[in-house]
Amino acid sequence: MAKEIHCPNCHFEGNAKRISSYGGAMLFIILLIVSIFFWPLFIATGILFIYLVFRPADQICPKCKFTTPIPLKQHKEQSQA
Repeated sequence: MAKEIHCPNCHFEGNAKRISSYGGAMLFIILLIVSIFFWPLFIATGILFIYLVFRPADQICPKCKFTTPIPLKQHKEQSQA
């Protein structure tokens, strides 16, 4: 789910753009196929699956593609202080 962000680079405020690399998913598929022939890899495959499901998605500014925007809630709290 895209977070609301404030971009310190271009001062955009709104929903972030989510990006993902499919490298983790490809690694998961390869490990799943190989683990059919070498069963102890099921443990590594399970750990990788849990990591891929629960890791936060990378968020960027949709306007200028800045890679480390500030969550909007945090920016408003800092502005008021």
